[in-house]
Amino acid sequence: MEPSLLTIAVEISSRIFEYCDDFTDVSALASACKHTHRVWVTSQPTIIWSVGRSQIRSFDDALMVRATAIVLKSYQAGSLPPAVVMNSLSGASKLPHLAELKEVLSMQHLVRCIEYMYFSSTTRHQDSEGNLFQDLKFGKYPAALRQFPACLKEDIPGAESATLESFQDSFYRAIYRLLLAGAVLARAYMEPLFRAREEGGKGSFFLRCGTDYWAEDVEDIADAYPMEEDFAYIRQSPVFNYDLSDWSEVGQWRNRKYETCLGPFASWIIDDGRKREQEKPRQSGGMEPEWAENTADVGAVRELMLLLVAYDHFNNKFQNEHTRNFGGGPYMQKPGNRTVSIVRFGIFQIEEITMPAAVEDLQDTYLLAKNHPVLEGTEGKDIQYQFNVQKAFFFLKDRMRGSFFTWSRENPGPPGTFELWHFALRHYLNLGFKSGSFWMPRREDTYMQSIWWREVGRGDIFMNPNWAIVQRYRPGVISWIH
Repeated sequence: MEPSLLTIAVEISSRIFEYCDDFTDVSALASACKHTHRVWVTSQPTIIWSVGRSQIRSFDDALMVRATAIVLKSYQAGSLPPAVVMNSLSGASKLPHLAELKEVLSMQHLVRCIEYMYFSSTTRHQDSEGNLFQDLKFGKYPAALRQFPACLKEDIPGAESATLESFQDSFYRAIYRLLLAGAVLARAYMEPLFRAREEGGKGSFFLRCGTDYWAEDVEDIADAYPMEEDFAYIRQSPVFNYDLSDWSEVGQWRNRKYETCLGPFASWIIDDGRKREQEKPRQSGGMEPEWAENTADVGAVRELMLLLVAYDHFNNKFQNEHTRNFGGGPYMQKPGNRTVSIVRFGIFQIEEITMPAAVEDLQDTYLLAKNHPVLEGTEGKDIQYQFNVQKAFFFLKDRMRGSFFTWSRENPGPPGTFELWHFALRHYLNLGFKSGSFWMPRREDTYMQSIWWREVGRGDIFMNPNWAIVQRYRPGVISWIH
């Protein structure tokens, strides 16, 4: 008898699936006959994991954003998201199912949208709200100058070997990990909200610390601003004490708490960076940076810098349907739009993002972000309005303990969400940010002197893997200068 596909053992048929070039081929093979369909149904998680890792860039990083589903489920129940064990999110710990593959493909499309906007967007910030630093008010580094291969003419140190492929490897991984950070750290930043909910609202806390939605019927707008009692209440959560030095009593308490609330994510990304560096082929004659205590730390810093720059470039690609009365760009009128659920780092709310089928439709507009409709009718329907992390940091910045321009602090003021990087650098690597990293020019003609406008704006880290704005940590001495 001639052998046929029907006589092949399920285990061998499953291996055939795993050698497919993409999931289109997987779908075609699964539809070929009842036998292959049965193999697909029986071995689905293994096939998805194998094909995903070989064919989808940064597949496991995208898959780990399954943490978003944990936050969504908790918010629906009106409860604080649980602490997450980082390795439990990996496909190596729990194989993916079909619904998670669909989410990964939607997440991949989102990153493609961000990549297109990074290279080709013609939009300019209408104001400073889209910037991590509100003093960076003259817009961003021009997207046109970031396009390959023209960007290599900008004389970026260390970018001689950069290619579009190497750029995408770093860029995709960084964006996925930023989305992962948003979901994993929502617990740390949203804790004041859930504490207030348990205590019956803590007076008018939601009115003063939530979105403007709550303030629509307020006669005196000042009544909608946070009060000193609100700041004291918020500061019971360690991440809102970013304005104190490490050697102060509260600073020491904060740093101990960071080991629990920021430590799992920070240590995971640092361990991964060290492992990547150790597995890299060694180049003869290569020199370690003067700040590195060992070779592996170079990889750890690289992953932190990728995450940092991704945060800046990701942060300003959206407009919110509610807060800006933005109904989306012209692409919203076209068929084939796709949606994806995310938790943006710095916002920590569950949002639904609407994306065009063709990324080119984003050249002169923004991605539409809206409060996730899945929360309507649930215990968590008001979470999206009751606490605004960005608003809290905005008012805390003007109430930094000690004058805003007192240079005896170790950490720069805005933005408060940078504590993740401060803690990771200080606690695990004995490093801090380099002097001048956060200096902001006051005139447009001096912007090229700003690290944040020039080196972060043009995405040096995506082309020069050794770009880093760090120096050795010096307790009691400031490590940055405006």
